[in-house]
Amino acid sequence: MYVVIAGGGLIGRGLAQRLVDNRHDVVVIESNQEVCEQIYARSGAVTINGNATNLDILENAKMDRADVAVAAMRDDADNLAFALLAKHFQVPQVVVRMHNPRYEAVYKSIGVANIARTTDLLIDQIMVNIESPELRKVIGFGELEIDIVNVSEGAAVSDVASLAAQKGFPAEIVVTCIYSDEKEAFVVPRGKTTMAPGDRLFLCGRPRDIKKAARFLRKA
Repeated sequence: MYVVIAGGGLIGRGLAQRLVDNRHDVVVIESNQEVCEQIYARSGAVTINGNATNLDILENAKMDRADVAVAAMRDDADNLAFALLAKHFQVPQVVVRMHNPRYEAVYKSIGVANIARTTDLLIDQIMVNIESPELRKVIGFGELEIDIVNVSEGAAVSDVASLAAQKGFPAEIVVTCIYSDEKEAFVVPRGKTTMAPGDRLFLCGRPRDIKKAARFLRKA
């Protein structure tokens, strides 16, 4: 995946390191030359010294090739401008770091769905948004985490027992809870508890197994 990150602060550089470790192609745009050099030396990510709201800089970063654009600068106005430009370049997925909650409605109005609030920002949460946008991380503990995934239309599942037995669904994954859209209630699953398209499953397991389970539940 080709990812362009605007901002080389604590979040931007940490995210760049994680993405490079996961073998993604990363470009970081940062206005401080010294920070650019530090990021390149530590992570190997490509860095561009410049303003991430400048069209020439974005063209230099090959924004038109990006699969994901991440706005991780220190100012909401800059992040908003970068997000708008990313939309102009038709980047499929835009993730923003939000400082002031008043900007949330503005971000949503331009079609940005993945918003990370500074108050509860974790690099792991952004990683999930980038690599598995169908997932929503709830909590992590050690090597395990709990994520939410929606059951898609046409998914080959009927109940918890048959789901666990199907080929392609990781045996290590546990369905801890189901939110039923039809009943508008949470259900503690048992073997014969049924699932329907649109239901939200709370999955517990290792991140790589959860991603496999999500792909299984999202396919028709």
